[in-house]
Amino acid sequence: MRPVGLTLAGLILVGLAAQAQPPGGGPGVPVTPGATVPPAPPPAADPKLDAHLAGWERTMQGVGTFYSALDVKKTESVFKKERKYSGSVLCMKPNFARLRLDNVGDPTKADYEAYICNGRSIFEYNGLLKTITEYKLNPNPGGGGGDHLILDFLGGMKAADAKRRFQMTLFKEDEFYIYLDIRPLLASDRQEFEQVRFALFGPGVKGQHTPYVPAQVYILKPNGDTESWTFKDQRTQVPGVNEKAFEYVPIPMWQFKQAAVTPAAGVGGPGAQPVLPGGTGLPSGPGAVRPR
Repeated sequence: MRPVGLTLAGLILVGLAAQAQPPGGGPGVPVTPGATVPPAPPPAADPKLDAHLAGWERTMQGVGTFYSALDVKKTESVFKKERKYSGSVLCMKPNFARLRLDNVGDPTKADYEAYICNGRSIFEYNGLLKTITEYKLNPNPGGGGGDHLILDFLGGMKAADAKRRFQMTLFKEDEFYIYLDIRPLLASDRQEFEQVRFALFGPGVKGQHTPYVPAQVYILKPNGDTESWTFKDQRTQVPGVNEKAFEYVPIPMWQFKQAAVTPAAGVGGPGAQPVLPGGTGLPSGPGAVRPR
């Protein structure tokens, strides 16, 4: 099963680059990990959803960069084993991203996941296997990566295409958040996740929080495993960020390999995970999920 982490970065990038209707959000705060999520209703016109998507578009059109610290909990469905990670994600228009997650329970500091996308390739670093895998992006805008969700997002998937590719509904809204439910319509995407529910800060949020940036994400995978992502210290328009922050960094003595991407097969195999050598250079902070 493919890793979900950079898919989330791709979703954020699609929101940043959207020119029409922003592609969906994901699962978030209100869903208790392990809870059964009811089937989504058939797609139908929803004025509230369309209004929020328009608000998301207006917000993201003015955002060139996005940064957040992360707390992630991964739960196995069979034995209910939990693993906790901490890290950060940094995205920049149009298709630059870097993500790193460290297993907080690993005293050796070898178990981590990391990715770098420099606009031409995605590099996955696997801390345990000491491997770096390069995935070439399709050079044609909108061409995608050949039936691979992550590469399609970062390769230039249009917002309208994303809306056709995913069923998006407004699950809930309250004083602080709106909750967007995303379910894949294509069989290839259902191999990666069954449901994503984003909690985004609502349009009326006050203080340090920016409307429509992610606060929490809940992911249900096809095998029943779940992931809960909490975003902290979210920042937009981060000063000093440019393409140099997303340059590929080789690591001596690590195995480097390239993954072939074909329209038929896409990119398969387990997700290695990149070490963000040197980090992002951005400080993390306590943040808050509930902006009370």
